[in-house]
Amino acid sequence: MGEKFSSNILNEAMRVTAEDIGTVLRAAGSRRVVLFGASECGPACIKFAVDDPSRVARLILFGALAKGCWSEDYPHALRASQYDAWSKHLIAQWGGPVGIEAFAPSLAGDQQARAWWAGLLRAASSPGGISAVLEAFRDADVRHLLPQIAVPTLVLHRRDDKAVRIAAGRDLASRIRDAQFVELDGNDHWFFAGDQQPVLEVIRRFTETLKP
Repeated sequence: MGEKFSSNILNEAMRVTAEDIGTVLRAAGSRRVVLFGASECGPACIKFAVDDPSRVARLILFGALAKGCWSEDYPHALRASQYDAWSKHLIAQWGGPVGIEAFAPSLAGDQQARAWWAGLLRAASSPGGISAVLEAFRDADVRHLLPQIAVPTLVLHRRDDKAVRIAAGRDLASRIRDAQFVELDGNDHWFFAGDQQPVLEVIRRFTETLKP
C-alpha cells in the first residue's frame, strides 16, 4: 500500500512538472525545442518527450538517472536508507552551501562560489519544499518510459560524477533506442561547474543538423 501510494505521488509530481514544461513552451510561442534535463529534472523531461514528441526536436539528459534508489535490478543508486540519511543532512543544512562538495567539487574550495551556492539554494526552495522534491525523486522510476522515447537523444555524464554514478548514465542510455552516450572527464555533477567547453561542443555537434 505504501509503495503504491509513493508511486502515485511520484506520477502526479512528474505529470505536473511535465505539464509545466508544456505551459512554458506555449507561453513562449515555441513549437519545437531541444529539451535539456539535468539531474532530477531528467524524469520530467523524459515524460514530456514521451507524451508530446512532436514538441521535442532533441532530448539531452545530463547527469540523470532512471531510478532514484537501489533495487535488486537497479544497483546504480543509493539504497533508500542511505538516500534518506543524505536527504536529512541536506535539509538540516539548507541555506548554507550544503552539498557543494558532491554536486560541484571543483567549486567547493572557492568562498565566493560557496556563498553563491548558498544563495541559490535559498532562492530556489525552502527546507520543506526541497524535502518534498527529494522524497519524490527518491521514489522515481521512469525505466518503463525509456523504450517509448522516439526523439533523438543524447546522454551526457561525467566519468567521476560524485553525486550520480556513471553506471546510471550508461544504463539510462542503454534503454533508449539509438541514444548517444558520451562520457566526459571531471567529477562535477552540475553542467555549469568544471570544464564546460566539452559539454557545449558535444551539444553543438548533436544539434547542428537541426533546421531553423
